[in-house]
Amino acid sequence: MAKCYKCEVELTSDNESEEHIILNACGGRLKPKNLLCKTCNSGFGDSCDKILADSTNDLSNLLLIKRHRGEPQSIKGKLTSTGEDYYIQYGGDPMMSKPIISEVVDGEKVELSITARNEKEYKQILKGLKRKYPQLNIEEAIKTAEYKKEYLDDTIHFQSTIGGKEVFRSITKSAINYFIYKGGDRKYIVHLFDYLDEKEDLDIVWMHYPENTIYAPVESEVSHVIRVIGNPNEKILFAYIELFNVHNFIIKLNENYDGVPMDETYTFDLIEIKEIIRVIPLNYTRGQLLDLFENKDDKPFLKVQKRFERVVGLAMKRQSSNHNQELISRAINNSLGKYPEGTIITKEMIDELVKDTMKEITPMILHQLKRKNRDDDV
Repeated sequence: MAKCYKCEVELTSDNESEEHIILNACGGRLKPKNLLCKTCNSGFGDSCDKILADSTNDLSNLLLIKRHRGEPQSIKGKLTSTGEDYYIQYGGDPMMSKPIISEVVDGEKVELSITARNEKEYKQILKGLKRKYPQLNIEEAIKTAEYKKEYLDDTIHFQSTIGGKEVFRSITKSAINYFIYKGGDRKYIVHLFDYLDEKEDLDIVWMHYPENTIYAPVESEVSHVIRVIGNPNEKILFAYIELFNVHNFIIKLNENYDGVPMDETYTFDLIEIKEIIRVIPLNYTRGQLLDLFENKDDKPFLKVQKRFERVVGLAMKRQSSNHNQELISRAINNSLGKYPEGTIITKEMIDELVKDTMKEITPMILHQLKRKNRDDDV
């Protein structure tokens, strides 16, 4: 019978819980039920997991990551030209952080201008203004409102940061989860529970970007990587974790390991949503591992930037492809969706499809040309 590796209670159908080895928020799909009981899972690392989820939300959003539960949150940024707050929604659509309302008073005449993010918000604003201006005709305002969706002729700047004690604790929990999942003995990680419960601090995690890249993803790949190595001859148990091929960590789990040899690897392709088999060279001696913590890389962020730019570039291609598919699907639905299933396609229907397709994609093409010309002028 499996036991919760923290409190050692026997796991049953009543108290077992799914534990994502890599966070659901990061698109993790490996979620065994034989690691933690519901009680331990609900409180074990909740706070640090949230910090890591928030720190990686930007990549999850831009890459259109699919989770078991929920969707990535919108990214808050600022328009490059004005500094105005904007959000990048899941799916790529930009959205103002708040509606814009202007009131121009000219004698007894008041001119109102409202830019709302959706119809519901527009109606709520009108109801609020009605209390201030009783003469406001809400029905007429709704009837004459202009509803439009257009491309944003600007760029949105946002900041991305990761690191700190909470993130390191969450990364350690992922390493422990995988160690136990692959058959590791609890006694070799039990000393880390107080660390995960924030009762003590340990210097056991650091960002890791050696000169010789440990894992090189293929051209269009974005993946998560976990490697756990237990070497009783060197008396070390350690792990290496990559998230999105951007955020890389080395974790020192035990400096007095005398258990069975272990060398386990898990690689998950976030784009194809499947586990993949890759060879990952990682053969540190005890001395090399301890030296990584004794002489830490104090400028890892310079190496993160290049990796981040690569993944964001892939994300932009993915967003563009997804947007194109949405445009085509909308055109097909607008033109052919009104006909009953089984209707024979006629030349007139094809012409209508072509017309609707051009109507959908022309604004995008014009937007891209405008931005290209602007970039060429810079």
